Amino acid sequence: MPFDRFNRAHRKRARPGPYRSQLEEDIGADLVKLGHVADYEPEKFEYTIQRKYTPDFRVGDFFIEVKGWFSASDRSKLLAVLKANPDLPLFVALQMPNQRLNAKSKTTVAQWCTKHKIPWCPTPIPADFLTAWAQGKRPTFRVRDRKPEGANHQMALNSTMTDQFTVTAAANTSGRRKKP
Repeated sequence: MPFDRFNRAHRKRARPGPYRSQLEEDIGADLVKLGHVADYEPEKFEYTIQRKYTPDFRVGDFFIEVKGWFSASDRSKLLAVLKANPDLPLFVALQMPNQRLNAKSKTTVAQWCTKHKIPWCPTPIPADFLTAWAQGKRPTFRVRDRKPEGANHQMALNSTMTDQFTVTAAANTSGRRKKP
């Protein structure tokens, strides 16, 4: 086929040796010939790209992000926003808290939020949960650690978890729990 060289499925996955391209290999050889000691890709450096984030709703002094499907890029973006703005009073309202992150993952969206200490609740947003946020408390729902046994197992999986939120201290206005 004339365009096989452009098809990723037909490309070689990795070059033999330490270099990623022929050009890098040539430059490395030239540096050695010139008497320089050069390490190839010895360090990694973090960087940030300046972007702007707009939450879906502002209610009083806090924000709500509403998510149906919570894609990997949306999750990365939310983590970056919360890292850059650690005191941002925000919670995520999840349409499908029991949805898996992807087809191969065992982790649900709710478990992911809990793991990253991001306050969340299911939709529709429970009135007592919203009232607690309006009063300056920063509750979040929690995910059960173990699966229930017996006939209640399926019922628990389908539960909206409306009675499972915990309230963090009102002084912690960031909406994120402090590490013990």
